[in-house]
Amino acid sequence: MAEEFERKEITPKQVTVDMIEKILKEWNIDPATVKDQQREMWYLIQGSAKFHIELFKFNKGPQIGDVDCVEVGGIIMKLPQDNFLPLYRRLLELNSTSVGVYFAIRNNLVMLLSTRELGGIDYTEFKTMVDEVRYFSDYWDDILMEEFGGTK
Repeated sequence: MAEEFERKEITPKQVTVDMIEKILKEWNIDPATVKDQQREMWYLIQGSAKFHIELFKFNKGPQIGDVDCVEVGGIIMKLPQDNFLPLYRRLLELNSTSVGVYFAIRNNLVMLLSTRELGGIDYTEFKTMVDEVRYFSDYWDDILMEEFGGTK
């Protein structure tokens, strides 16, 4: 009898998975078709830009330990073979004029990222993260590839 009245803890991670699935369903995408089978990651496309949503753990040191986080990341282009300093300067300048997103280099890719701990996240904030990365990844990929000779 007591089992019927037990409360199940809803974790920030589960709330975020629910939000991801809600967004995908709003876009008429079956979440299972874009979900990585090995990781908590969903792969999507906006225009000419590929982007992902990933849930991961981040270690904040011995006092706090691991915290659940989310990353929304868009691939802008492959890092060009030369002309690094002007590209890096441009990316840093763009970072200084951005809100909620930032450019980074990862595995020889120029990426646009938005990351956050999951605690306290709500649907409006999460949807804004996703919308900003998918819109600006598609916007900046063509501009930066033309300007610096990058490729997809």
